[in-house]
Amino acid sequence: MMDSNKMTINLVLFGMTQSGKSSAGNILLGSTDFHSSFAPCSVTKDCSLGRSCHFHSFMRRGGQEVTLQVQVLDTPGYPHSRLSKKHVKQEVREALAHHFGQEGLHLALLVQRVDVPLCEQEESSPVQMIQT
Repeated sequence: MMDSNKMTINLVLFGMTQSGKSSAGNILLGSTDFHSSFAPCSVTKDCSLGRSCHFHSFMRRGGQEVTLQVQVLDTPGYPHSRLSKKHVKQEVREALAHHFGQEGLHLALLVQRVDVPLCEQEESSPVQMIQT
């Protein structure tokens, strides 16, 4: 948050390859900032930041109208078809520090495919990767 009349929410998307992270980011932003397609291999290779438009008069605080902006960081999935786990972790760490280093991360969203049962997660899951 830069001033009392502007609120920024910083959000990062995590999930397995082909889970719909980029599509979810586009829905959250109401845009097509992130390339999204159904493919047999990983689509997102690099982290990228998307920003929503400014929602003026989103709420009132202390009698003042507040403008909201949402920033979404799209990340490569894991397991990735072309990148190592080490490379994906390093890419995500650097992007988080670069984009959200000053204000910090407010929300991490884990995107899960609806057609993949939760019990089938293995050691390569994004949650395991984030925790290490």
